[in-house]
Amino acid sequence: MKFGKNKFFRKKARPLIGVDIGSHTLKVVEFTGHGDSRVLRRIGRALVPRDAIQEGAIKEPQALEETLNILIQNLQPKIRHAATSISGYSVIVKKINVPYVNERDIEDNLIFEAENYVPFEIEEVYLDFNVIGEVQNATGTPESEIFLVAAKREVVDAYAELLQNSGLRPAVIDVDGFAIGNAFEGAMGISSESVVLLDLGANMGTFSIIKGGMPLFTRDMAIGGQQLTEAIAENLGIDFEEAEIIKIKGVEDQAILSDVAAIVHEIVESWASEVRRAVEFFKSTARPEEFPVRIWLSGGSSLLDGICDIFEDVTGIETALFDPFRNVEKKNKIDRDYLHAVAPQFAIATGLALRTEEVV
Repeated sequence: MKFGKNKFFRKKARPLIGVDIGSHTLKVVEFTGHGDSRVLRRIGRALVPRDAIQEGAIKEPQALEETLNILIQNLQPKIRHAATSISGYSVIVKKINVPYVNERDIEDNLIFEAENYVPFEIEEVYLDFNVIGEVQNATGTPESEIFLVAAKREVVDAYAELLQNSGLRPAVIDVDGFAIGNAFEGAMGISSESVVLLDLGANMGTFSIIKGGMPLFTRDMAIGGQQLTEAIAENLGIDFEEAEIIKIKGVEDQAILSDVAAIVHEIVESWASEVRRAVEFFKSTARPEEFPVRIWLSGGSSLLDGICDIFEDVTGIETALFDPFRNVEKKNKIDRDYLHAVAPQFAIATGLALRTEEVV
């Protein structure tokens, strides 16, 4: 089963380049080969102008195009067909039951089913679905449990246009949570255990629970690195840019360093508490064998010192950093130390680069 089977764009089957258009950083990943013979060929990132993306929507397309253009020119990828993903308030992912067991029937009736769950006008969204499995309703009649995906057309079209204007061809528009699940499956295989995947971006956290290659639960969380930067700026009485530098590079003044460490600990504890509540909510309706036994962290904010320990203390669940490039062969010219240092930031881009275009 593939995460995020999207029908927004469909062309002939071919490998794709993964382009993660984050609110803080653009990330690009390119592989060559397929399956076990896949090799990491290109990896790169570039800072996004502040506020160019807000709540998952592109606000400054020209600035983003310039940034992505420069990144693509520097990397010189061979693959020009691209996969990207969206998140935020413009996309809805909801687990529902539908009274059909055939995928064609689900597709034919998706609009009518979606009207009961989508808070937007149906004409304003692209719809898609992912079949989780067959279930029985209260009367014993078989139904399908699916993830319903609804994304605002204007947002999807803006992301596709951004890729096109940067010399790439949009092939797949995915959802962040599904892309991370795809990266996890590619790096770790299909896990028989239930695990939490949490990608901590700049403005948003993407939370998913998966088991056996199947998504069980997914949601976006209003947590991320910008929240931490703003807290540092407010507590120290400095501007955002200076606070961002201190967050990333630290500071020599031990008194300030101590204050920042306390702020980081407090904010990260609040993130972990949010995750603990999400896990408890999931467990209230899940079977015991679906209870998550491990948390895997990714995203730029996952690189904060001591974050795994804090999550373990607050949630009571073993926590580790996720390396999407685990067991992947690398081209010799890729710096291994650099790759190890930045790997968790590339989870979404890696999951996207593992996609292929679907055959019509």
